Amino acid sequence: MPTSSLIIPTYNRQDIALETLSYLNLQTSKGFEVIVVDQTKYPHQNLEDFKFNDSSITYRYVKIEQIGLPNARNVAADIATTDILIYIDDDCIPEPNLVSSYINIFNNIDSKIWCVAGRVIEKNNNIFRQSDKIIGGWITWYGKTLKNFDTDKRGECQWAPGGNFAVRKKIFKDLGGFDINFIGNAMLEDADFGFSIMSSGGQVIYDPTPVMEHLRVASGGTRKESPSKGMYYRSHNTVYFLRKHNLRLRIFPAIFYLAAVAIKDFINRKHGPVAILWTPIGFIRGVFTKIQ
Repeated sequence: MPTSSLIIPTYNRQDIALETLSYLNLQTSKGFEVIVVDQTKYPHQNLEDFKFNDSSITYRYVKIEQIGLPNARNVAADIATTDILIYIDDDCIPEPNLVSSYINIFNNIDSKIWCVAGRVIEKNNNIFRQSDKIIGGWITWYGKTLKNFDTDKRGECQWAPGGNFAVRKKIFKDLGGFDINFIGNAMLEDADFGFSIMSSGGQVIYDPTPVMEHLRVASGGTRKESPSKGMYYRSHNTVYFLRKHNLRLRIFPAIFYLAAVAIKDFINRKHGPVAILWTPIGFIRGVFTKIQ
């Protein structure tokens, strides 16, 4: 029986996912299963037929038609055969002790801790260490995600990064998994999952021992859409998130903040003028999306 299930959702990054799988050959822990959920239009023979050097590591390739990161996470959880679900990105280098670290943590943590966030290293980028004043992931009063997933300190936080976290399968299923209403780039799907844990009486903690390096590959994945369309998803998901978790007083500050981001990024040529039009459309749809 495998000790844990390591899950890798992928979309239009099949060759990159193959490289990530090859790094898993270096894991010190053996006897776990790996599940790749591929949302790419066509299957990839090498990805489908991949084999680990150690036969004790079980490999399963699942091809699905419905595109969406939350849905891919849920599909993998449904077919996982173990109690510990470990999620990593398809464009990363997991350190050799990542799986063993998660297993050790779950063997020793308090029952109130339902989800564990791991360390994310991203070279030449401060996205995952935005503030030394916090540990892990938090949400500001105006709906912005604030991160410090690259620190030696361990502690409680509001949410775990979708690219490196672990949760018990029973907890995952009891919570209903990830909310598929977080569309497109799925921004805030991980924060939503953390808030659902807290509202149900559980805790999320950050632990620096399960480590992976995020490569931030420019193509495929949630970055397949244009940056302009990305503002639509971000606006929709932010308003929907704040509505869902009864943070409605934060919606107006969030709208002003994201409108300012759209204008600022246009000035800095990060996206085109269409983003300024996509942003209010996202707000409107986020108001009317039925809460799951």
